[in-house]
Amino acid sequence: TQAVDHFGGAAGTFPQRLCLYDKWWKRASKGGFKAPADAPGPILFYTGNESPVDEYVNNTGLMWELAEDLGALIVFAEHRYEPLSHPALCGTQRCFAY
Repeated sequence: TQAVDHFGGAAGTFPQRLCLYDKWWKRASKGGFKAPADAPGPILFYTGNESPVDEYVNNTGLMWELAEDLGALIVFAEHRYEPLSHPALCGTQRCFAY
C-alpha cells in the first residue's frame, strides 16, 4: 500500500501495483561491485509511465538486460493514477487532488 499524501495532512492509503523480479539478484560483491561481502546487489527501480504496469514491464528490454548483467533486483511501480492504482475518492471532490 502507498500513502495518499506524503507531504500534507491527508490520511489514508491505497493499493499500488508493483512488479518485483529477483531471479538475477545477488550480493553486490558477486556482481562485480566493490562492497562488503553481505551487501545486497543493486536495485533497478522503474517509475511507472502513465500506463498499466504490465504494459511497460513487457516493453522495457533495457531494464531486463541491465538487471541480468548487474545481478540486480528489478522493481516496476505503476503510476498512481492508473485505474488499478489510485486513491479512493470517497468523501472528496471527484478529482485526483493528491
